[in-house]
Amino acid sequence: MRIPVGLLVLLFAGREAGADQAATVKAIASVPELAKVKRGRTHVAIRGHVPRAKQQEMVLLVDHVIADVERRFLATKGEPHPKITLCLFSDDKRYEAVAAVFGPIPSDLGFYMPGHRIALANVGKSIGNLRHELVHPLIDDDFPKVPAWLNEGLGSLYGTARWNKGRFEFLVNYRLRDLQRALKAGTLPSLDELAASTEDDVRGANGSVWYAMSRYVLLYVDRQGKLGQLYAELRAAPGDRTAQQRILLRYVDETAFRAWAKQLVY
Repeated sequence: MRIPVGLLVLLFAGREAGADQAATVKAIASVPELAKVKRGRTHVAIRGHVPRAKQQEMVLLVDHVIADVERRFLATKGEPHPKITLCLFSDDKRYEAVAAVFGPIPSDLGFYMPGHRIALANVGKSIGNLRHELVHPLIDDDFPKVPAWLNEGLGSLYGTARWNKGRFEFLVNYRLRDLQRALKAGTLPSLDELAASTEDDVRGANGSVWYAMSRYVLLYVDRQGKLGQLYAELRAAPGDRTAQQRILLRYVDETAFRAWAKQLVY
């Protein structure tokens, strides 16, 4: 989950900025540093309360995610981006203790705060939370006006994926249930509606359907071998929803997508 800067302002309203900053620095400093990963324009400082036996595996996973996202999507030329801090937790209590310093906890799985450049992931719930939350700052830095549906769709793709022959393979996951339920009920958004969706849509009361729609539209394009091309064209039309609608419709035939989604099995 990516928390937009505007929402962060609301979460922190009424609290002293100095105290918030001091508490944030103290909370993050209390999490042991595990490693630093630098690749291309990306620099990630990894911190975590995780078993020693798992630390090397998680550091390697961070490198794999950066490498895969860079290969598929990122513009590799330009100045290095500011450091990202990724905090990993293997148990709920430690995750909640640090997460609560930033305000109301939006998710027990993880979240990214672009204003702080800090991502938290509860890897005790699932290692997929590491992949999902790390994708957000990587995409944000590359595509600052990335639509919420694309941002969360990409995060969700990486959330359920496996490393296979030097790259991630995106898998069918539990969000298929929400997709197929909405298909059956006739409540699944159209591709036009998806491309025009807002932060409030994607992260609102009906968020599970928007997440599912976003993820499976992107999976559909990926299985045609065109996900990187779609992303590049959308990035070239920042903030232009009409252009982004046209682009999405060129890559996805709505009737074919719905037929494909109906026959998927989880």
